[in-house]
Amino acid sequence: MASSESKDTQVSPKISKMCMFISAICMGTVGLLVTLLGNYPIYTIVLLRGIFGTFFLTFFMIKGHSFSKEFLKESINLHWKLLLISGILYPIVIYLYFLNISISDYAIAAFLLYTSGIFVLIFIVVTKEERVSRVNIVSFILAIIGVSVIMEFWNGEGLTSGIIYGLLSGLMLGIFIFYKKKMYNKRIKEKQKLQAKGDFDMFLAWCSTLSIILLFLPFGISDLTKLTLIELIFCFILGFFPTALAFFLYNVGLKNDKGGNIIILSYFEPIMATIITIIFLKILSVYTIIGGALIIMANIIVLKYSGRDTDL
Repeated sequence: MASSESKDTQVSPKISKMCMFISAICMGTVGLLVTLLGNYPIYTIVLLRGIFGTFFLTFFMIKGHSFSKEFLKESINLHWKLLLISGILYPIVIYLYFLNISISDYAIAAFLLYTSGIFVLIFIVVTKEERVSRVNIVSFILAIIGVSVIMEFWNGEGLTSGIIYGLLSGLMLGIFIFYKKKMYNKRIKEKQKLQAKGDFDMFLAWCSTLSIILLFLPFGISDLTKLTLIELIFCFILGFFPTALAFFLYNVGLKNDKGGNIIILSYFEPIMATIITIIFLKILSVYTIIGGALIIMANIIVLKYSGRDTDL
């Protein structure tokens, strides 16, 4: 997973898109794991994700020589303000998301979380951080329509606190992603100053999981000794696939994103969550099929036409 190359590991946009897609598939399993660990309070499950995710990321950072004093000092000095804001935001995002899973189902929670894409585009356009294609905007709107269809909002179900928690998680995740984009853009502008060897993609993922531990350890530490062997296995799976691996691959995808043309692939997470809902909860609706088709169509449009249209 990790790399010891100097500065940032460079990958092609094609590889970034593949990484974002795999990340979304991995993240789509998180709802099932939250359900399997449902005997514990939400804050404890969030803490477990942070602990086991940090365990795997620390291992790969050490293996990839990204734990050097020089690399950590350089990264923190360059981005400390944005890292601090992100470190506060992300644990709250995860808590709201898991809370919504507990009161809704994980398909709805995942779809609401991924309204973050629209918020990211709004922040990018308003701040002029990057240029955003009209095709991207239309595609994200199409994806959100797909979200609405799957939720079947017109029948009144889910119009409770779950909607509030979900939209808040989406808004805060949008801010979090926007700040990560700012960090990557800053590294591009100041790449001549970067001298230390290390994998910044891995470092950002590690900072996210570490911030979860710092915020939720006081609340969930008493539950750690109660874990059974099977629950411990679930924790390792939660820590690796939808956390360590997914976070790292997401960052690899994000750094080549231009105005949402790669981020939109993350919408395959709620599609994966929906598939899991169908398999384990035996819930299937024609609206799920229609909404999922709209989201897939939105991805196809961006991948095929993004960059050919007028930018904002």
